[in-house]
Amino acid sequence: MQIFDVYTKKVYEKDGENKIISYKAGAMKITEKGNMYLRLFHIPDVDYYIMEREPIAPVINYDK
Repeated sequence: MQIFDVYTKKVYEKDGENKIISYKAGAMKITEKGNMYLRLFHIPDVDYYIMEREPIAPVINYDK
């Protein structure tokens, strides 16, 4: 199984300057079967299943 950290950033102003803070927002895991799941820390105990998007239309290669 592979595990990836999911980060986000928040931009805020302090003393007239824009500051950026990054923090870990969740984790994504890929199982041995290839299933992908996303867990967001602000919504505990919920896993989201991730799938590749299917193309809307077939790709036509005009070079052939």
